[in-house]
Formats: sequence, structure tokens, C-alpha cells
Amino acid sequence: MEELARYLDEPHAQARLRELTADLGTAEFAQVRNLDFVFSPHELYPLAPHARPPLDQIVAFAIDMDGTSTTTEPLALHALEYMVRRITGRTEKSQWAGLDRRHDYPHVIGNSNFRHAEYLVQRYRDHIDHAAFARAFLESVTWTLACMSDAGRRRTVCENARHCGLSGLLADEEFRGLVERGPVSDEEVGRLVQPLLARHGPAFQPEPDSRVVAAALDVYYARYHSILRQLESGGGDRLAQELLGGVGRSLIEPMPGYDVFLPLVKGWLDAGADALYEPLREHLLRMPELGYGPAELDRCRPRLGSLAERFRQRPAKLALVTASIAYETHTCMNEVLRVLRRQVDQWPVSATGRQRIAERLGDPAAVFDSVVCASDVWEARLKPHRDLYSLALYQMSVPKSEYRSCVGLEDTEPGIIALRAAGIGCAVALPNHDTQRQNYAAATEIVRGGLPELILVRNLLLAER
Repeated sequence: MEELARYLDEPHAQARLRELTADLGTAEFAQVRNLDFVFSPHELYPLAPHARPPLDQIVAFAIDMDGTSTTTEPLALHALEYMVRRITGRTEKSQWAGLDRRHDYPHVIGNSNFRHAEYLVQRYRDHIDHAAFARAFLESVTWTLACMSDAGRRRTVCENARHCGLSGLLADEEFRGLVERGPVSDEEVGRLVQPLLARHGPAFQPEPDSRVVAAALDVYYARYHSILRQLESGGGDRLAQELLGGVGRSLIEPMPGYDVFLPLVKGWLDAGADALYEPLREHLLRMPELGYGPAELDRCRPRLGSLAERFRQRPAKLALVTASIAYETHTCMNEVLRVLRRQVDQWPVSATGRQRIAERLGDPAAVFDSVVCASDVWEARLKPHRDLYSLALYQMSVPKSEYRSCVGLEDTEPGIIALRAAGIGCAVALPNHDTQRQNYAAATEIVRGGLPELILVRNLLLAER
């Protein structure tokens, strides 16, 4: 058995690296930056050789949540912008226009939330207002401890408060009584912390830079989780209109084609699967830049029945993988499955078929063979590190010999790198409106038409029979 660890001097390390690349059959690497407190500034990952389609079979899919399978990116972007507004005191549009789509978005989508906050703190550092930051942080600590049951989030916010000089706040009897009474509204929390702010605000000193980022991130989480709680309590329609400005939209929705993708790869669809063709076709026709015409897409229709039969014979395993923490993951997943059941209820198939699919979509364990989120690993090991996807492969019991028959779906460059670093050679980029400017050089395939194009035109990357 090979030893667990081996000391190597520089010449032997170089030789071992050459041996490793030969053993893995790869000539590509990714350099991934570590968090500042990690000794080595970078990790160097060999990337799995590309598994180019068409594939003979697919044993498992590993699919990202935010921006790939669900529309949660706008909600996260809203909470990040809210964070910057609160710590700079520029709460009005007239004071600051908001996040810049070209310059900010590539840096605040696809990495860990810590990385997103780190970038924004550095970019807008000159505008941070200490008094505004102190108020926002005290409100976030109060709201989190009063409203959140997630033990990890409560523990983290207390640790950050201590590191920022607010041990006295945590010991304050008025504060303890306030948070022990239970949930408070966003409107109430500002008024309730006013006397606490007068006593403890001057002690707020977030240092060094990593503590500034951690404190800012608590402001982000409080806003994001407050919205999720309102969503859980039935306030989704009002919030969607307030934040997205559209009537009939949901804050959290499945991406186009997700309602077909899930039951298709799980082997739940029958020979009548081609009845689900029209919405996929219409989505692609609304994207003229792809160049697909009606006649070309009509010729793809029989593929749905063929794919349904193929996955009925051998259903694929499915992992949902996200850099969101557990509370966010399960809240978003449950909301998406709820919306999917509503979509399935409108399918042009038999009532029996609709009911059967909807019942299965009511049980996350029936849909996903693995759900891996940020709470399962350390903050320093999120995408573009490989850990989330490596854990997903392990939980799905996929042997290394079948990694080439796995497909990963991501919308960001860090996600694509994480897939290939974990050994998934077929790493597919599904760009969306917010991520279309990312660098997808590491991707095996780029499918700009999303899941509808992947299913209908690309035949889910499988060789046609």
C-alpha cells in the first residue's frame, strides 16, 4: 500500500508531477488561489482529460444549483448589492447605481460567498463608512441570532462578533433578552438595536482584512436568509414583484428545461416523452443568436422518446452540488421542486402520468442521489476547489473507472474547473444572462441554449442509436 504522505525535495517533486500527469493522461492544470490565511497561496490541480461527446453512456450527472438548474443568482446578486449599500451607507440609487454587470458580475458569481464578499470589499473599500458598517453588522448579528435555527450560522456570527470587538454585545443582558424572544422583522431590527448601537458600536473594529470580509458577509447572509424566510412563509409573490419588478415571476424558479431534464434522466418518462417537445423548441426559437430554425428543431423531436427509453433502461444517478450553505440549499431545492410540480401539472400527458411524476418530485431523495453544499466542506475548499464534486461522486458510489461516463453541468468558470479537477472529463458550460462573459476555456462543451439545447439538439451528449 502506498504511504499516506511522502516527503519530496524539489527535484523529486518535479519528477513525481511528471509521473502523475502521465498516469492520469492529462496535460492540463488549474492554478487555484487559496484564502489569504492558507500558507500556500495556490493549489495546482491536474485536470481530467476531456471526455468528448458523443458518449456511449452516462452513469451520473453532477449539476450545479445556482444559475445552472435554478434562477437563484438574481437573489444572491441582490443580497450582495444590499451588503455593499449597507456597509458604505449608500442605500439609494442616487448615491450608487449598484453592481456593475461588466466589471463586478464576473467576480461575484460562481465562487464561494467569501470570495464574492472579498472582491466587493476590496473594490469598494474607499467607500466603506464605519458607522454604517457597525449598524449593519449589529443588525445582522441580532437578526441571525433571533431568527435563524441553523447552528453553524449562529456559531459563525458569534465568532465574528467577538473577533470584531463585540464580546460585550454578546454578554449584554438587553441583547440576550432580545434575541431569546425569537424572530424579529427586518423593519423592527433597526429600531431594536439603536440603544445597543449607542453602547457597543464604538467597539466595532473589524481587523484584519479577513475579518472585514467576514463581517460584511454576515450582512449578506442576514439579507439573503431573511428573504428565504419570507419565501417560506408565503411572501414570495410580493417579494418577486419588489425585487425583480415582474408580475407572475417567482424569486426561485427552475431553469428552462429542468422540468423535462430531471424525470428524463431518472428514467421516469415513457414513450410519450415527445409530447414535451414544444416548450423546449419554443425556448430555442426565442434565442435567434443560436441559429436554429423550426424545421431543424422539428427533426430533433424523436430524440425525446429515444432518450426516455434509454434512461428507463439505465437511469442516471444525479447529484445536486452548490456552494450555498445547507439552509439555503434545502430551502431553494424545496421551492424549485414545488414549482416543478406545478409545471408538470400543465404537461400535455395523461393525468396518471402527471400525478406519478409530481409525486416523485415531492421527495428530494427520489430525485437526487446526492446533495452536496458548502456546509459539507470547509469554506476554503469550495469551488474552484474540487472537494464538493469529489464528495458528490463518492456519495453516488461512482467508481473512478466510470468518471469518464459522468457529465457535469455548470454555468461558471470556477465550477467547470472544480468538475475537471474532481475527475469529470465531460464538463459542460451552460452560460446564462449573468455568466455569459465568463472564461470557459476549461469546458469540454459550451451549450449556450441551456438544458433545452442540451436535450433536444445535443441529445444529452449521447451517441444516437
